[in-house]
Order: sequence, then structure tokens, then C-alpha cells
Amino acid sequence: MQFTTKRDGNRIDVAVSGRLTFADAATFPQFVDQVTKGVGICDFDLRELSFIDSTGMSLFVHVYDAAQVSGLKIVVRNATGPVSDTLRKARFDTLFEFK
Repeated sequence: MQFTTKRDGNRIDVAVSGRLTFADAATFPQFVDQVTKGVGICDFDLRELSFIDSTGMSLFVHVYDAAQVSGLKIVVRNATGPVSDTLRKARFDTLFEFK
């Protein structure tokens, strides 16, 4: 997984690319905790994410749990192909705003 961030006031945009898998389990939650401090909206652009496995999906559950505690709004944008299919089949569209 690779990512870039862009902060604008109360909002952070996170572009995720590559594969979100078990290999990212140690770093992704720490990354999310760091980049979401002091923001109200976190927008994940998944346009370039080509694959997500069950561990990758559980990492987004961590994002959901953190957002519930802090009041952070999470937006998932531009998920396509197998990534979109996987997230929607798992009903992640009921946890996050999908665009």
C-alpha cells in the first residue's frame, strides 16, 4: 500500500494505491491515527487501490471504530472494480459515506 495525504483545514484527503493486505496490518492503524488527529473529515480516495483482502477490510473497521469515538466523518471515494465489489458486499457502504 502506498498513500499520499493532503490536509486542508478541518479535512484530510488520503489517496490509497496498490494493495491493502495483511502486510499493512502493523502500519495502517498507526497511519490513520496520526493523520486524522485534529480533523473532522477524512476522505479516502481508493481510485488506485487495486486489491483489498480481509485484513485490509478489518483495517477499515479500525477506521470506523476510531471515527465513532472522535466524531470523525469518513468518506470513501472512487472505489472501483474488485475493491468496490468487496467493500459493498461486506456492507461497508452502511458504515461510511460512499461517493
